[in-house]
Amino acid sequence: MTDSAPDNKESLVLDLNFTPGWARKPPEAGAVSGGGESSRDRAGDYPRRDRQERSERRPGGGGGRDMRPRSRDRGRPDSRPASGSARPMEPVEKPLEGLDISFLPERRGLAPLAHRLAKSARAYSLFEVAALFLSKPDYYLIKVEAPAAAGVVFFQCAECKAVFLDREAAATHVFSKHFDQYCRKEEREVEPPKGNFVCIAKCGLSGLLLGPPNYHGYNDKVAEIHRLRYPDMPLEAYRRRIDTIHDTAAIETWKEEMRKQPAYCFGEGEKAVSFSRFSEAEAWFREHRLPGTVKEMRSVIIPGPLAYAMDPGPLRRAIEEAWQTESRFPLKLSVTLRLAFRHLGLHTFKAAGGHTFVTAVVPSAIDPAHAVEGVRELLDCISTNPGCTRAEVWAKLVPPPPTGDGEPAASAAATPTGGDAPPAAAMTPRESELRRQLQWLVEKGHVIEFSDGRMAVPATAVARVQVACHEGRNRRAR
Repeated sequence: MTDSAPDNKESLVLDLNFTPGWARKPPEAGAVSGGGESSRDRAGDYPRRDRQERSERRPGGGGGRDMRPRSRDRGRPDSRPASGSARPMEPVEKPLEGLDISFLPERRGLAPLAHRLAKSARAYSLFEVAALFLSKPDYYLIKVEAPAAAGVVFFQCAECKAVFLDREAAATHVFSKHFDQYCRKEEREVEPPKGNFVCIAKCGLSGLLLGPPNYHGYNDKVAEIHRLRYPDMPLEAYRRRIDTIHDTAAIETWKEEMRKQPAYCFGEGEKAVSFSRFSEAEAWFREHRLPGTVKEMRSVIIPGPLAYAMDPGPLRRAIEEAWQTESRFPLKLSVTLRLAFRHLGLHTFKAAGGHTFVTAVVPSAIDPAHAVEGVRELLDCISTNPGCTRAEVWAKLVPPPPTGDGEPAASAAATPTGGDAPPAAAMTPRESELRRQLQWLVEKGHVIEFSDGRMAVPATAVARVQVACHEGRNRRAR
């Protein structure tokens, strides 16, 4: 759907093995019509059971993972003040208002799904397909738009699509995550440092030797380690994690390490530049590379997994709330999917309850009076028993012969496995012909077979939609 999706080697694979709660009820007779969303698709008319099921879903899939911030704070001290403490409460961030947040199907999942639907003659609930896309962050993208009146500007990293509300926060992200993509570090042999060094500073987090505090390159080394390794920690807080030790062996080890000095190189050929100090390389990067890496915009598209990994804040909270709303009633995503599926050659139609379905087969009503005997029997049976399965059709049209005591025998036709017709080897010629005719009816759209195996006959109103659909396909073919 968009070029902002991350490149993966394998396409997403969506599982179509679902049975919505409302689909367990038989569709009404002649309950199929064509067209788009109607007023019956509003949240108030959506089955209560499905709303409850969707509210329990998580965007992380079956593992129960959701987008609410919790895992990043595990193991950290409680930020709330203890009883009787005078420490002030942390300021509460103002929520973002006026944003337009929508969810788009990830194109790597859309194309394989459309292909699977095209190979199937069954009809799938468009809302259930939309809920399927919302079930995992890998399956969707998030589009966030901020109108001018909202007073919000986004800063997005061009490399990984991470989004921030502050330019400096975006710059810090680029330095910590992508500096090595632009800067090439080369080692050069130099003389070891000379001077009277009685102590040496050591990073209390990584164990790296930073050098003696009286060495001229000490502050530059501290800035480099802090910027590239611990960008989320304030510089003063990082300095408090530095230990000063009096260890002659450590000083000698540091001197040996300093025999190889890094050179920070950018570009190739005649345009290449290099710097011996990190502060100089950072200043050059800010001036020449950062403006093209951090984009300022009012509309951004964020990959689902990246939104899930965002730090807790007003933007992530707004996305979480939008996801919760869309998961309960995925109307906006279903509209997007409907247009995408139509572009890919699929068809959507409505059942009498107002639910929209997607299928590769155009529903096409026919008059049973003009059909051959077997077809007429099948159409009449399904019309009078809406929501029946193939097994139920077989039980009505091919009843088992009675036994000697007058009770019907348990034949293969009466007790098919898996809710389908009996195996071909156990069929009589009549059963084989009925099976062929039923399959033909489904493939031609004269009978609608839903994802849970229940069937219904299209309404005559579908004929008008069918004409418009064929005309549209002919125009695209030309």
